[in-house]
Amino acid sequence: MSTGKLQHEELSIPSSQKHLKKAVAFIEALAKKMGFDKDATSNIAISLSEAVNNAILHGNKKDKKKQVHILVDMETEQMRIRVRDEGKCFFGTDVCCPLDPENLMKCNGRGIFILHSLMDEVNFRPAPGGGTEVEFIKRLADAGSSRGK
Repeated sequence: MSTGKLQHEELSIPSSQKHLKKAVAFIEALAKKMGFDKDATSNIAISLSEAVNNAILHGNKKDKKKQVHILVDMETEQMRIRVRDEGKCFFGTDVCCPLDPENLMKCNGRGIFILHSLMDEVNFRPAPGGGTEVEFIKRLADAGSSRGK
């Protein structure tokens, strides 16, 4: 799939959950600008919220001296979002399936599952300079139109 980069935006926030609203408002505005419909915009916002929350809690361990970095590439056919923490690297493979019977009643452990459920692609890798980067992609359902998935 050929995609052309239209615009790049970045936002960095301190590792505190009180900054989640700012991150969600940032991504919602960009998704609407790209032409994603209400459902797709909500899915992108939920996914970003999960990724940022994981970066704050698990990556940066709520260390307010560390930042969570959100990098967004708005391309002609898709939105590519990267969330980076400044903590210890995590590859997203060492988590339990929240659908397993022994995990159904747990209060946590659903963030990565949600990302995979709502986004078209999800990848984990070491972030440049340390930490973890999670990249997730949402494609426009009808590339070239203003309708989203």
